Amino acid sequence: MPKPKDFLARGWLEALVTAELDRHDPAAALARLPAEVRGAGSPDDLAPAARLLVARSLRRRRVDDEAVPETEAFLDDVRLHVELVLDLALLRGAPFERLRRYAELAAVLAAAAGEWDLAVEALPRRTPEPRAVARALRAAEQALRARLFPPGDPVRGLPLYPGVVAVQRRLLTRVAMGHQRAGRLDLAALERHAAYAAAESALLAEALAGLFAAAEPVDAQARAVRQAQLARLGLPRAALKAVRRAVGAPRSAEAIARVAPERVRPFLVEQLFLAVLRARVAGDGAARFVEAFAGATGLDAAALAAAKVEAAAQHGVHRVWFDALGGKASSWQAFASVWESASDTLVERVSAAVTENLGAIATEIRETGELGALLAKAAAGGTLTAEERRKVRSQLLDLAKAVPALAIFAAPGGMLLLPLLAKLLPFEILPSAWDRTRPPAAPAGEAGPAGRERPKARKKRAG
Repeated sequence: MPKPKDFLARGWLEALVTAELDRHDPAAALARLPAEVRGAGSPDDLAPAARLLVARSLRRRRVDDEAVPETEAFLDDVRLHVELVLDLALLRGAPFERLRRYAELAAVLAAAAGEWDLAVEALPRRTPEPRAVARALRAAEQALRARLFPPGDPVRGLPLYPGVVAVQRRLLTRVAMGHQRAGRLDLAALERHAAYAAAESALLAEALAGLFAAAEPVDAQARAVRQAQLARLGLPRAALKAVRRAVGAPRSAEAIARVAPERVRPFLVEQLFLAVLRARVAGDGAARFVEAFAGATGLDAAALAAAKVEAAAQHGVHRVWFDALGGKASSWQAFASVWESASDTLVERVSAAVTENLGAIATEIRETGELGALLAKAAAGGTLTAEERRKVRSQLLDLAKAVPALAIFAAPGGMLLLPLLAKLLPFEILPSAWDRTRPPAAPAGEAGPAGRERPKARKKRAG
């Protein structure tokens, strides 16, 4: 594994892939995959399992990631790319041949980066050729660094980074599954996969631009940053020119939703919910945009609730919630360890509880009065008093009586799951509570609604 000081040295991706294969135990890795992933689809149809694997890979594993160096965060994202391809190979049931799997990783990563010829050369039907594999890895290395480093988004930019990572992982699964079905990489199929990913990226950028334009006027500085930011999408020249026009003058929420392919709509809704959380977008304009977009997608209430749960899980501001509930510093590390190891299971339990009981939850929270405001206060970073914490627990117990599936929140330790509940509530429940607890806008030069990057990182990206 390359150390941060060696990051710029050529060959860091080769070192990362080698390290991942060194520690890869196929039998143990397959056993670690949860039953719902192993039982989804079949070796001939891995799409259901791939969707679950991508969702799990996007949820933040780190509870308190503010102090994580950007190099380490970047390498974690790339490592999860690699892990995703390895997990799909396990589910396919193919025997583990190290050299073949090494070449497959190089080829899939290169193909996702748009280096199709190099990807095909790296993965022939017979024994891989080491020099072709090395060329594919070098091309993937350059593309990954250009698109994902430094991680995050520039101040005054759009909150694109989570969606860019998600699009890459969705593309990786399509490339890997196509190879698995055909036994080779087909150039025509790779072109289709790339075009689909490009369309996802373009719609994502336009939808986020529309959200922010609805929230507040876009000044010249923000417009320039966002236009420069789009280069990281890795789009062909013509497509990049089109998306720059769209971001400069986005269509209405309804128009964007209508032109989005049906399979892309849940992803875009999820990213809008995540953007609201990450960028602390508030106000009637942003809420109306998201509501109009969600309505135009035709998604039902359960699908929208599931998108909110995923957005909340990816946002992961658990330290804020821990502090709000009066947690002690000495117990923070223990909680962090438990959360990181059990986050997927907890998120999926919350998702099931909420999506199956959304109407009843909304009704009960409206009727409890104080609970909604206290949840909003805590999720926004305000510290609850001892009396307020007592009220939250008491009202949660009442809520669990009316909606038994919510007993998970009232159980010991369940209070720490509340940010998921608070952030997935329908917008109309808590507008005033969110507005009251929203922090003031950051002064010029500091992290604003769309990010918190260091000036050094911003200069690199905007230059």
